[in-house]
Amino acid sequence: MSISVASLLTSAIVGLFSAVPTSINYTLKAFDFGNGGGSGSSTNYGLNGMTNGQAGNTITSTTYLVQPGLAATINANVPPAPTFTNPSNYYERLKIVLATGSNPTSTKYAIAISSDNFTTTQYIKSDNTLGTTLTIANYQTYALWGGASGFYVLGLQPNTTYKVKVRALNGNFSETAYGPTATASTVNPSITFAVSTTLTGTPPFTASFASLPPGSVFVANADPVLTLTTNALFGGMIYVNDTNAGLKSTAASYTLASATANLAAASKGYGAQVISTSQVSGGPISSVSPFNGAIDNVGGLTTSIQPIISTTSAVTTASATVRLKAKTDITVPSSSDYVDTLTFTAAMVF
Repeated sequence: MSISVASLLTSAIVGLFSAVPTSINYTLKAFDFGNGGGSGSSTNYGLNGMTNGQAGNTITSTTYLVQPGLAATINANVPPAPTFTNPSNYYERLKIVLATGSNPTSTKYAIAISSDNFTTTQYIKSDNTLGTTLTIANYQTYALWGGASGFYVLGLQPNTTYKVKVRALNGNFSETAYGPTATASTVNPSITFAVSTTLTGTPPFTASFASLPPGSVFVANADPVLTLTTNALFGGMIYVNDTNAGLKSTAASYTLASATANLAAASKGYGAQVISTSQVSGGPISSVSPFNGAIDNVGGLTTSIQPIISTTSAVTTASATVRLKAKTDITVPSSSDYVDTLTFTAAMVF
């Protein structure tokens, strides 16, 4: 009898481990545990059962989980760590792409997020914002979480490191534990804005008209150049204003008024136009009316700020060149002290 018993035990051990899958990180399910059973159902219930199932405790380590019994065979697979990144220097959002862990397409996933290593925990809601409680509405399928394209979790704090982890649910009583975590960080909002001219990159920045004989359109000897880099998600504006609303001579007590006009047709005037825009990425930036004219069509400068350049999104190494033009007639008194000061201001929407 002792020989027979030993033979049976040996057979059971071989059966237990013959179909074990292996991986660096995995959940081991006992699909081959037990050698009989059945199921029953009605309009009100469903029943699964098996006989001669494995008995014993759950076995765990840092890389796997082995659970005995029928429940372990119907649970969803624990999801691996998702892909968690900041692809574009975002300060209030991060990108998540779930890993399904070979679960079926009907499986739903809940995502926990924390900025303090899960001392406190929030949950990502179906609108991609954060909530403090986990409800069934927080569970969505892989497809609804954006599939292979993923989604952005919104409403995060700038310059903060976050961790996320995912659990899966595939039918009643099949929810898994949370899988391993993934980490990503937001950055601070930022803007870099500079003014120079085509003559110099260091202040003071000056541009002048050597002379303004009546009847011709003249171009200043230097063009202001505006450069901008910002991660402002919703872009913003560069504004311009001047001190005199024209070229002012104190000695002659006269101002050559600035106005929006076609200087080729006007008898006199002074204004600005954007002659070129570019960017390395993002944006794009573009000129704003009335400073977007061509040939000799200029926008009038005023003492109040006006938008001259716009962008609807973040932009990297953007540049805009502004040209100043003027024209006089015989009614404009001659003087050498005509002057105006232009101020450019960048304001972004974060």
